[in-house]
Amino acid sequence: MRLLLTTILSLMLVTATAFGAKKLDEENITKTLDAVKIAKEHMNIKAMRKHFLSRASISLTKQDIESSQTERYTFDEYTRHLSKQWKQVDSNLIEIQERKFSIDPDGRSALIKATLVQTLELKGVKTATTVYETIGVKLIKGKIYINYYSARSMLNTAMRVN
Repeated sequence: MRLLLTTILSLMLVTATAFGAKKLDEENITKTLDAVKIAKEHMNIKAMRKHFLSRASISLTKQDIESSQTERYTFDEYTRHLSKQWKQVDSNLIEIQERKFSIDPDGRSALIKATLVQTLELKGVKTATTVYETIGVKLIKGKIYINYYSARSMLNTAMRVN
């Protein structure tokens, strides 16, 4: 009996994942974004890569009270940028404060705005910074991909936390 129940549950899981998402909704978008967040926390580009389109557009802005500096990347350039940065990072913790979803009526694309606090540890010093993200996602053949990612780090919010 237990084996039969396990087999049925396994088949249901395989069937559900085989067909993928039919439309975007907050739940399936959140699962994708959380997987990316975990990959970033573990500094795992390979795990992150499967959630981005290769032609994704990346925009990173560092802003303080007096100035703003924006860099634009292709996804490959972004992964090289992260690899260089992560060599210096001891730990990376990301806490999502808020996410707002704007899903197109056809359920094929969405724009997500998020506020998070990122705590980086470099050489034993932890610094927390507020980051505002805008993420564009598309549903392609039942899978959710990020096609646009913008992060604005508010340097004036950076504070030492240890």
